[in-house]
Amino acid sequence: MHKRFLPLFLACLCTGIVLTAGPEDAKGPEPKGKGGKGGKGADVAKGSVDLVAAAKPTNPSSSGFTLTSPVVKEGAVLPTEFTGDGASASPPLAWTNVPKGTVSLALVMHHLDPEGKTKIYWLMTDIDPKTTSVAKNATDFGKMGLSTVHNRVEYAPPHSKGPGLKKYVVTLFALSSKLNFADATQPVTIEALLPAMKGKILGAADLNVTYTRPAGASDETEQRPARKGPPPGAKGG
Repeated sequence: MHKRFLPLFLACLCTGIVLTAGPEDAKGPEPKGKGGKGGKGADVAKGSVDLVAAAKPTNPSSSGFTLTSPVVKEGAVLPTEFTGDGASASPPLAWTNVPKGTVSLALVMHHLDPEGKTKIYWLMTDIDPKTTSVAKNATDFGKMGLSTVHNRVEYAPPHSKGPGLKKYVVTLFALSSKLNFADATQPVTIEALLPAMKGKILGAADLNVTYTRPAGASDETEQRPARKGPPPGAKGG
């Protein structure tokens, strides 16, 4: 090749290499989402608001208010018995150091899904403040509210599409007064509960648990075990 054209040829050759490599490098590392290696389920959508967490007071008056369970430790895996892949039983709970001045308690179990929606698995209101524990599958320690998972007035056992590690939070709210709802004839929904509690929360105690569905488990929601009673007329969230 003529020396006069050699620099131009080399410049074109180098440019070609850069353009070939560019798009591949632009991808960056594979995200560790639902299918990524080492991922813990799909990431929650940006800008999402955890409605239950947002309801907690920033400066609670409680001290040492604690929620526990004899069947699962804080941050541990919920036993299959208490999920839709097992007996679908609600877990036993216990709590201590209820804030002074508590007139009523409310219980909420929720999960923030990848789309950023706050899903309600268990909702109980009007719990006597003298109560300090509830047994497995207990339903008579307060007024059962509506689960948004399957629109039923009952405990909805974790049965999310999987596999993939998911976190569920059980929260006990200590309230300074009993709650009043616009329509007392309908089951309480999370949309009615949160505004009704505003300004009345003395403290909140959390129990965080996780669950990973077994490999090969069905993703069909209709496989969730049916429990007592027909779905209520009220619309779930």
